[in-house]
Amino acid sequence: MEGSGRTPRRRGKETEHTIHNRKRRPRLRFRFGVIVFIWVVVFASCFGLYMFACNLFGMDPDQESSADTTEAASDTTESAPETTEPVATEPEATETEPPATTAPAENVNPLPERDAKSADYFDDCIFVGDSITVGLSTYQFVPATRVYATIGLNITRVMTETVATEYGKIPILEGIEQAQPKYVYVMLGSNGIAWLSNETMLKQYHEFTSAVQEVSPDTEIVVMSIPPVTAGRENASESPIQNSDINTYNSELLKMANEYGYHYLDINTALKGNDGKLPEADASKDGMHFNKATYEVLVDYLLRHTPL
Repeated sequence: MEGSGRTPRRRGKETEHTIHNRKRRPRLRFRFGVIVFIWVVVFASCFGLYMFACNLFGMDPDQESSADTTEAASDTTESAPETTEPVATEPEATETEPPATTAPAENVNPLPERDAKSADYFDDCIFVGDSITVGLSTYQFVPATRVYATIGLNITRVMTETVATEYGKIPILEGIEQAQPKYVYVMLGSNGIAWLSNETMLKQYHEFTSAVQEVSPDTEIVVMSIPPVTAGRENASESPIQNSDINTYNSELLKMANEYGYHYLDINTALKGNDGKLPEADASKDGMHFNKATYEVLVDYLLRHTPL
């Protein structure tokens, strides 16, 4: 009887414990649900207030992101001019273009050797120069009407010098204007090389050739180097002339011809000997002028070294 009495009491305790646990669990679930409910209510209230405010002030929730994008684009636009500034330097490239006085690309100086022209070629030419040029007509290699030259002429007087032409005795420039030749050959400098500076002669030379092109625009200029002198003329007691000075002057003539688009005829090289001087046998007693045989060499060289 005692054993059967203990058992119910144990069962009673277990039953009371179980009942107690069952009563506590619903309270925990109830409290958690309340918290969730309150959280949902608060969230919904906040969201509702936010939407109400947006509608009240005319705001679009998407505007913030688009505004950020607009600001970024604006910043990019503002910085863009900095990358285009170097373009301003592009016009300067046109300032490096060659001047109009640059020699045409087809000009080859000194004039190279070509097939020889006939003597009729001189009918389209006028030769301007001093007594050395006069010899072309004296020995009848060139018609006198095509030779505008006088004894003792130097570069400082060529603009005003008068000569006998088929139009009468008139200034050289006026004769060229009347004739309108295809070519004007100029050989000036032998008279003056001993006392005039190269700067002075070249300045006067260019003034003359420019004037020729003004009065006869279609005329082509052929600049002739001045010829060498003999060793005797270099050592003369009166009016000596040095071949070294001649060479320097001729080099400047070549530069001028290249700069302004003239042809350059190098008769100096054709006439001097191996020693760089005019052979005594080819010159007159003054060591400067030519004999007839030398003029023959000169004329042959002229006809074999013409412009195109």
